[in-house]
Amino acid sequence: MLLLLLLPIAGADASEPPLILLSDTGTSYAAVRDAIETHYPGPVKTAALPSTGAKEATLIMAVGTRACERALFLATDKQRLICVYLPAATFYELTDAEKGQRLLAEKRLSALFLDQPFDRQIRLGKLIRPQARSVGSAVGEAGSRQYDAFANAAADAGLTLRVARLGANDNPVEALTPVIEQSDFFVPIPDRSVFNRAAAKWILYITLRSQVPLIGFSASYADAGAVASLYSTPDQIARQCARMLTLAETTAELPPPQYPEQFSISVNRTAARNLRLQLPSTEILSAQLQAQEPER
Repeated sequence: MLLLLLLPIAGADASEPPLILLSDTGTSYAAVRDAIETHYPGPVKTAALPSTGAKEATLIMAVGTRACERALFLATDKQRLICVYLPAATFYELTDAEKGQRLLAEKRLSALFLDQPFDRQIRLGKLIRPQARSVGSAVGEAGSRQYDAFANAAADAGLTLRVARLGANDNPVEALTPVIEQSDFFVPIPDRSVFNRAAAKWILYITLRSQVPLIGFSASYADAGAVASLYSTPDQIARQCARMLTLAETTAELPPPQYPEQFSISVNRTAARNLRLQLPSTEILSAQLQAQEPER
């Protein structure tokens, strides 16, 4: 009887807690780590690059691009990996090689992206400009996968897609201006080869000058002049991370890579007034967007 009573305890001790691996100790990564620890009901281990602490962990949640890249490189046949808090385009770049594709096929690799699904961004644009018939965007040389997904979302919404393709040596003003001027609203696709600070600054300037609403992908984008921004906070991301870790405890197979379920909206009222847009409160916009959310 005593042995039977001790068995569950021994089993619990033998279970290795998941490792939360941070790209660095910066504020945003620490905020995600702290929120995961708050929402996840069990114990976790934490580490930050350059130290990984990943040798004994059987389940690793890598927070950020660098942590995902390193954990993917070190992953063994006994480990499962969930990459979080990185753009979808970056994740697919990192997993394009044979090892990443094998781990995905074996359902030992998953992700929770930082950016929003394209259909959600487009639906917000249509809430802001209901009579819209076209949507504009820009892609870089590494953005073909993102372009295809965005084009499908625009077609599903009944919108004409206008895209500026930016190469490393292209003049962003010359490439972006005609596309923005012919669009009813503009949605930047996060792409490391396009949206550096210089390009983002020109996108903000041209959209405001052309009276075209810009839908940003971070709160700072709205602060800088985008009419609205759609994003998920570290706490919203962490809640979903905790659910993914809990699910991973009950099944050997990880779910497919996914976008955030919860989201937030910021509105720049000054930019909206300049574009003569009468927008409801962010609470109403969020409720309207949530009501249109499909099952994922």
